[in-house]
Amino acid sequence: MMDFHVMLTPDVGGKTWDASSMLHYAALAGLRFVGLVLPSDGSNFSELTTLSAQVRKLSLYANVEARTGVELRHIPPALLPSMVREAREAGAELVLVHGETIDDQVEPGTNFAAIEAGADILAHPGLIDEKAAAFAAERGVALEFTSCPRHALTNAHVAAMALRFGCLLVRGSCARCAAEMTTRTFWPQIIKGADVFGKTGEKSNLLELLKNSEFQLLNALMTSPRGREK
Repeated sequence: MMDFHVMLTPDVGGKTWDASSMLHYAALAGLRFVGLVLPSDGSNFSELTTLSAQVRKLSLYANVEARTGVELRHIPPALLPSMVREAREAGAELVLVHGETIDDQVEPGTNFAAIEAGADILAHPGLIDEKAAAFAAERGVALEFTSCPRHALTNAHVAAMALRFGCLLVRGSCARCAAEMTTRTFWPQIIKGADVFGKTGEKSNLLELLKNSEFQLLNALMTSPRGREK
């Protein structure tokens, strides 16, 4: 089981949820891979090189594979191409962009700009339109299927667009602490709740898309020294 969107956030419940803590809780949740991401506006890119090295060392003993990156939040769409590039140059192995979730007032055009900029994952893309979904499929940018209650209301729509246009679709929890970590046993229920797409050969189309997409993205991350080069 994989979760590409686990946050390293210092302000939840007065505790600092560092990489070692989140890897520990990820292992307890039954995960085999996590993407550990810093919320960022670009001002903390200098932390990435040290953090990435620490995460790789810790993951050797945590029984969970991990890669480190950023979630770019509320970046003006015109700045996303340069910001994604700078994040990769600073050492980000995984680049997410905070998408146009219906839970937040994200600037219109962010979804398309994130795809055009070559992010790895468009996080919680909300009511993503056909043009952006088709472009994501063309560019190989993954859409996020989320377990975060604040963003998951559009999961079925996102999944439908991914299935229709052939987009990559990967799981992400936006977990900021142990209590928000989605477990291996709970993920199937979330998927089943959004899976209205039927089966092919007795297999869930949505589950098959998630599994295939996640292995494709994971393979790209594992074979590149700093994630996918766009």
